[in-house]
Amino acid sequence: MKSPVSVFMMDVTDSSRNWKEVSSYLEAVEAYIKLWTKGLPNVHVKHRLGDEIVCIFDHYATAYTVAFYIGQIWKFTNQPPYFGMSFGNVDEDISDIDIDKWNHPLMKHARMANEKIKQSTNRSPILLFPDSDAMSIASVEMSNLLLEYQGKLVAEQTKLQRLISGLFSVLDEQKTIANLLGKSPSTISSHYKKGNCEIILKTLNTIQNTLNNLEETQSGTYPSNITKELQNTIKNHLKQNLDIITN
Repeated sequence: MKSPVSVFMMDVTDSSRNWKEVSSYLEAVEAYIKLWTKGLPNVHVKHRLGDEIVCIFDHYATAYTVAFYIGQIWKFTNQPPYFGMSFGNVDEDISDIDIDKWNHPLMKHARMANEKIKQSTNRSPILLFPDSDAMSIASVEMSNLLLEYQGKLVAEQTKLQRLISGLFSVLDEQKTIANLLGKSPSTISSHYKKGNCEIILKTLNTIQNTLNNLEETQSGTYPSNITKELQNTIKNHLKQNLDIITN
């Protein structure tokens, strides 16, 4: 029986500039990912080569959901992370995969997507290169365009807009965020709109739904509830540790 999985290879922009700080921070990010995905049956997460994190997860939408929230909490704003990502179905028992030796085409595709981002002058923070059986070329191009647009909106945010966007992705409450930041609700609302936070979060939902629908078509599984549970787990962890976002 084939198993639906998603993969990402994450690197950090210009990490050699302060590689010790970045490497130390990535150890914390690795721990967050393991905590967020603890409810999934099969997860492989590894921080390696100083500035790289490689992950293999159950389900198509998992890698993207985790990558999105890493982007929301990332503290080195001038050195953003970027993710080469792939998804599809595998024959292997995922629990038995050795992440350092697994040379499945999905890993190669994620690496190719990562390298394409690295070589691009107009970097998208996330690029999909899925298995050809999982997604049509037109769907890949459309999804990558959405991801590029989402990344552009995030990159254009001011520091405060980015903070508000991150808090909204977790708390969903304007008054709570206003009280937390010591600002008026109208100020929060203004920065929310100017920072295109609503569009960024709508794009998150659109891509998640697209990947869930693809998985249902390709695998016969019904992952939408699993994606919601994953997102709720991430939100609950960050609600209890808001300093991860605000510091």
